[in-house]
Amino acid sequence: MESRELLRGLGLSTYEAEVYEALLRLGQAKVQDLARVTSVPRPQIYVALGALCEKGMCRELRGKVTTYAAVAPGIAFRGLLKQEEAQLKARAEGIRELDKAHQSRKPESMSPDFVQILRGRQVRYFIDEQTAQTRDELLILMKYAHAQSAKSLEGAARSETALLERGVRVRCLYEIASLEHTEIIPILRRLMEHGEQGRAIPAVPLDMMVFDQRTALFSLATQQGGVTVFAFNHPDLIQVMRLSFEQLWHEGRSLREFLKQRAKGTSSRSAGKGKE
Repeated sequence: MESRELLRGLGLSTYEAEVYEALLRLGQAKVQDLARVTSVPRPQIYVALGALCEKGMCRELRGKVTTYAAVAPGIAFRGLLKQEEAQLKARAEGIRELDKAHQSRKPESMSPDFVQILRGRQVRYFIDEQTAQTRDELLILMKYAHAQSAKSLEGAARSETALLERGVRVRCLYEIASLEHTEIIPILRRLMEHGEQGRAIPAVPLDMMVFDQRTALFSLATQQGGVTVFAFNHPDLIQVMRLSFEQLWHEGRSLREFLKQRAKGTSSRSAGKGKE
């Protein structure tokens, strides 16, 4: 960013910024010097110098001929920086209070509409919000991983990695068919390195996420080939989903072992073709 643009961002007018910049460059100058090196009309130079003096950004040196000297930016803007820091601190504290109030909502304060239908960007916003509030455990059923774009998969992986780094336990059940798509494998390995516990299972009934004991969502495929996403917060429904997950979890195979076995099978087939 150019210094003049920065000065305007700090509250100086266009003429004030140009005159102050010239003073910094010259060190000390008379009005006629400033008129020579700036594009500011001479009458406006006097106005700008008066404003800069009032703001503590330049000093008037009286003598046979009056000259002006810039006050160093670190000193001139010290008061403004302190004011900005105080405002930023107050805003941060306000945001923390709002977040605390949001997270401390009791179940009975929630809407009686226990189920929401999410569409488009609402799905991503909802998942991001619930992920940020998750403290203990996230459960995931992954049926259509192969149907997601590379960008979507990468975004989901970053979000889950942040969750794992916060110490949240993540368990994910993958439908074996979705693991046949090789572009997914590096992402899964990365997540396992960060601590995701994964298992593979022949069939997953639907895509599902359960955030702690609070909220869950699942998606259902429509006859037209689209997907409808439902989110709910009723504790009984969440309990049913958690119990279903645990049952499937016990039926699954370690994802790490599954991928090792799959890699061995691929290597064996490749070696066999090479001998033919």
